[in-house]
Amino acid sequence: MKIVKCNECGAVFEMVVEPKGGQLPEGFHEVKAGTTDGALEKHVPVVEQNGHKLIVKVGSVPHPMLEEHYITAVWAEFEDGTVEKKTLNPGQEPQVHFCVKHRSGKVTVYEYCNLHGLWKTEFTISAE
Repeated sequence: MKIVKCNECGAVFEMVVEPKGGQLPEGFHEVKAGTTDGALEKHVPVVEQNGHKLIVKVGSVPHPMLEEHYITAVWAEFEDGTVEKKTLNPGQEPQVHFCVKHRSGKVTVYEYCNLHGLWKTEFTISAE
């Protein structure tokens, strides 16, 4: 999965299937995790598992969820290549859940902050 951003409007998209030839469409660029200046404790996803539920909190210190500064989305990219996405809005708690029933192995969790870009962490799911 790649996270890409429109150079014109600033919209952020996940690209699950690589385009033919590996080239991004004109007017888009790939966003890389952890390349912007932002507080690690408010941006790096914190992941824990509770039974069949994967709990993702954005930051060890809760990230602000203000109209001008908030987390727009959280993605879970599983070892088998599947991706799930949860969208967040200002005013919501910076936390999401994913069902991991019948899953095990590595998951990469990404989050996107409208001011500080893309951040990620990896977690290993325990088979229950």
